[in-house]
Amino acid sequence: MSTKKDAGKKLIDMNLDAQQAQAIQNLDGPMLILASAGTGKTRTLMAKVAALLEKSVPPNEIMLVTFTNKATNEMRSRLIAMGYDIRNMWIGTFHNICNRILRENYSRIPDLNSKYTIIMPDDCRKLVNRIIKDMELEDNDLKPTDAFEIISFAKNAMQYDPAHKFLDNIEYSIDDVIEYKYPKHKRYIKLIQKIHRKYHTTKLGNNVIDFDDMLVYALYIVSTNETLREKYERQFEYILVDEYQDTNNVQAALIRQLRKNNMNITAVGDEAQAIYEWRAATPGHIIAFPHAFEGTKILNLTQNYRSTPQIINAAIASINHNKIRLEEKQMNATLDDGELPTVSLHMNIYDELEYIADRIYGHIQNGIAPNKIAVLARTFQMNKTGIHHVLGRRLLTYGIQYVVFGGKDLFDKKHIRDFIAFLELVYNPRNMIAWERFLGILPGIGPKNVRITILYLQNEPEKSLTGIKLKSTKAKASIKLLNTVLTEVRTRSQQSNVSLMDFLEPFLKIYTSSPPAKKDDFPARVKELEETLQELNDMPIDEFLHEVQLKGKSKANKANVPDDHVIISTIHQAKGLEWDVVHIAGCNEDILPHYRSIVGLNTVAGPVEHENKDESGIMIGNNPIEEERRLFYVAVTRAKKILELTMSESTPWGKPLCPSRFIVEVQECVVQETDTGVFELDPSNFLSM
Repeated sequence: MSTKKDAGKKLIDMNLDAQQAQAIQNLDGPMLILASAGTGKTRTLMAKVAALLEKSVPPNEIMLVTFTNKATNEMRSRLIAMGYDIRNMWIGTFHNICNRILRENYSRIPDLNSKYTIIMPDDCRKLVNRIIKDMELEDNDLKPTDAFEIISFAKNAMQYDPAHKFLDNIEYSIDDVIEYKYPKHKRYIKLIQKIHRKYHTTKLGNNVIDFDDMLVYALYIVSTNETLREKYERQFEYILVDEYQDTNNVQAALIRQLRKNNMNITAVGDEAQAIYEWRAATPGHIIAFPHAFEGTKILNLTQNYRSTPQIINAAIASINHNKIRLEEKQMNATLDDGELPTVSLHMNIYDELEYIADRIYGHIQNGIAPNKIAVLARTFQMNKTGIHHVLGRRLLTYGIQYVVFGGKDLFDKKHIRDFIAFLELVYNPRNMIAWERFLGILPGIGPKNVRITILYLQNEPEKSLTGIKLKSTKAKASIKLLNTVLTEVRTRSQQSNVSLMDFLEPFLKIYTSSPPAKKDDFPARVKELEETLQELNDMPIDEFLHEVQLKGKSKANKANVPDDHVIISTIHQAKGLEWDVVHIAGCNEDILPHYRSIVGLNTVAGPVEHENKDESGIMIGNNPIEEERRLFYVAVTRAKKILELTMSESTPWGKPLCPSRFIVEVQECVVQETDTGVFELDPSNFLSM
């Protein structure tokens, strides 16, 4: 712990500007820090935590809630580097925090025991799919993926009322969400509610939870037990929440529960960067913060340390067209003047992407490192053109490597997930989803034999497998080997000094005989698994299972991009990152903003009877054009020095395209370029700005 003598110096060393310094001059009471893009949000938040620690607030009385694991790791590292012992501080994402509450109070959830584990979204979808198949419905075109998405969205969006039964809250929310957001599924309301009840009870029967359960169970625990609620409110003298614009109803309700009497709450965020309405988040929570917490002091951070004045002016010119906001956006540049952003028009999308590749080659020749360059797009599918593939091929002709953000996380890889399933058979044998996954990789064990085995284990999941009656010799051999290995490993797991590496050899005894072992990259995958386990070897098994499942929620592998790789990313995946050079591709109506958002906006009467998602399966927001404009703002503000916007005259099939309304909004802040003749940006072309 630092001394009082060091306190002032540490805060001075953070180089806070006059606005940021106000955060540490007001430590008590509710505070809303409106942090525009590039204004030092993380530094300000860290300064406030440091000031609390210097005030001798014990670390275990501080809760710091982040939006991503990346942010958690960054903030934890900064505080440790400053010399603080934060081992007892509750710092993590909402899911991490809620899982801690649940682990301390799992007995409050009927049928859940202390060895519960977490299932990944793809396993959740498979479970819903199986439930629907088992119902043997006639005349049913409800897609399992849609059913799962509706259930998930409803749980995150629900207005929780402790007066109702737990399942009733979710059923009411399913009803509301289908009515408002998924109108084409109105005839399936009762069916989806029934599917959810079966899904809920099946998870409990397997002693597993999904990511949404972490949030709703934690809220249920503190909302239905006043003693527990008061305990946590007293425990956390101060709560700080990052990216508050990204909170959903359940998360915001949990914070209000923990701050009923103690008003020491700091929220940091920017409603202009609220781009997750498709995940049930809403900018309404940050806008309503001063009303939810009486006496809120609002602190505005407007000094931008990231981008040139020219880029900032373009961002402001667009975002101030939004009506859903606390106030008009203001940012002051601290960097010297730079180049004006450019907007260029091309014959079609292929020409546009070729132009971007040519420009990237030029930037690299001028000394800009490839990993300082990014190409951002609303989606990777622009008019049925996979831009990451087309652009990637063009970059490779120049000898330029690239990475696509949105790929699988390490803990989403099959061999890692197979090992996790193996651990589940030891730690939480009630998890039949893990059994199904692991049995499926054994030689001779097809879907029929999987069902026979699971039925055999249903009531006694830890009993010997030798009593299972299977026909094929290969299947019998696989079950015999699995039984021998599990017996050995379960005995070993009872030892006090057991480590993760103790499970690798038994796992490989089985895995080396499986079909995945026949793949050419099998040795590399085994090596990667071994390195992963060595790195985490000191972690207890239960913590490992929870930690990797929580990490596995992230789909973007954004860490440690090689210096010689350019980044291609969707705008959603680019949030929170920055580059010297940013190209925004597809600045056309129907692409950015996405055509689904325009259809939703222009529907005057009756429900919207289309599937209101983009090509990535992302639902279009409740205020579609405003959320699309926030996406554009996020994309623009990723650029530090050079911003290049591109658009096309037509699709590859000759269908005319119009410039994006967002380009019209920034036309006074950009230089227009074209190889195809003069183009005009006429605001009257658009129904609504």
